[in-house]
Amino acid sequence: MFEKSQEDGYLDLCISRARNEYLTWVEQFLDIIENENYDGGLKINDIGCNVGQFWKGLKKRNLAELSYYGFDYELIYLNAAEKIFPELQGRLYHRDVTIEPLPNSDISVCSATLEHLPSFEAGLANIIKSTNKMVLLRTFLGDSQLTSINMKEGAKDPYLIRQFSFHEIFSTFSNAGFTVTIVRDRYTDSMPRYLSTGVIRSFFIIKAVKNQQ
Repeated sequence: MFEKSQEDGYLDLCISRARNEYLTWVEQFLDIIENENYDGGLKINDIGCNVGQFWKGLKKRNLAELSYYGFDYELIYLNAAEKIFPELQGRLYHRDVTIEPLPNSDISVCSATLEHLPSFEAGLANIIKSTNKMVLLRTFLGDSQLTSINMKEGAKDPYLIRQFSFHEIFSTFSNAGFTVTIVRDRYTDSMPRYLSTGVIRSFFIIKAVKNQQ
């Protein structure tokens, strides 16, 4: 489980952010969504929803009327999200997206999750299959595909840190009928980040818009 691969205090940090901060990636995603000028009544799937940061951003912009649904593998995050945002009861789901299909949505958002999935191909396929308009995906990209194992000090378990290649992402979405734009991540400026010994990654945002028939 991902929670066991994090240091003590990680959950408390997530909760503190949900109560006190508006995260930059959430604001950037919402800017992109608003710039698309979609009609109202959209359904949004938040993959790897953690403790509800994206929902908090929707409320801030008065977009809470959108049909929001959050999915996470970790029950501890979902339980925390319901305590912080009681209105999310009934909209959060314990789901392994590499195994279980997702309900259809107009927009799917996913930040800092895909690179940690043991079977990212199945997870990404489920996200793509369930999305009718646009996928926003924040993850590590580079010239080649890489897989590393990271072990944080104080953690109980190691975890995967993948890097996806630009070619791989373009091909996957193009074959599924999406047009892809790579956007520089606002929070990190897509600069390389040192994560652990020998592991350096750069965040980018993938904006994949489904081609209309």
